[in-house]
Amino acid sequence: MSTLSCIVCTFAYLIILFAIVGIPLIVYYAQDPKDPTFTLEHASVNGFNLTSDGHLTSFFNIVLKANNPSRKMKLKYSKVRVSIYKDKQILAKDALDDFAQRKHAVTMLRPEPVALDLSLDKGPRFNLELESGMGYISFGVFMTSDLNGDNLEVTCSPVFLNITISNSLVASSPADAVNTSHKFQSMDCNVYVYSDDD
Repeated sequence: MSTLSCIVCTFAYLIILFAIVGIPLIVYYAQDPKDPTFTLEHASVNGFNLTSDGHLTSFFNIVLKANNPSRKMKLKYSKVRVSIYKDKQILAKDALDDFAQRKHAVTMLRPEPVALDLSLDKGPRFNLELESGMGYISFGVFMTSDLNGDNLEVTCSPVFLNITISNSLVASSPADAVNTSHKFQSMDCNVYVYSDDD
C-alpha cells in the first residue's frame, strides 16, 4: 500500500471516528440546559384567620423543589425571597439563606411566609371571603433570587387549599380545589432568568 493510500485511509478513519464520537459530544454539550427548573411540591396553611374588617393572619408552609439540570454549571442563589400573593397583593413573605447547587443536583426549599394582621385590598378581600365561604382558598407563590449574577423569577399559580376544619387548611391539587381530596399534587412553576442588561 502506498503512502498516499495510507494517508487517505487514515484521514477517512478520522472523519468516521469524529462522526461517531465527536458530533454526539458536541450536540450533548450544546444542548446542556443552563436554567434551573422548579416544582411546587407542597403547600399548606395554619392559623388562617380573616376578620370581618378584612385583616388576614396566616402561616404558610411551602416546599419548592429546585432542579439544576446542567451537567456543566454550578448554580449560586443569593437574596432568595418567597412571597404568597393574591390578585397582585403580597400576603406573606419569607427570606431564605443563600445556597449553591452542584451540577445535576436537586435542592428542597422550605419557606414559611407569614401574614400577621395584614389589611387586604378590596379585590383580594372579596375573593378570599368568597372562596373561604365555598370551602377553599387560592393564591400564587412567587420567588425571586440572584442567580449567578442574573435575576431569577419563579411563579407557581394557582395553588388551591381546601378548608377542612374551622380555620385549618389542608393542601389539595388545583383540580381538586372544591372536592374532598386533600393530597397535594406537584405542580410545575414558570421560570424566568434575565440579566439587568435585558
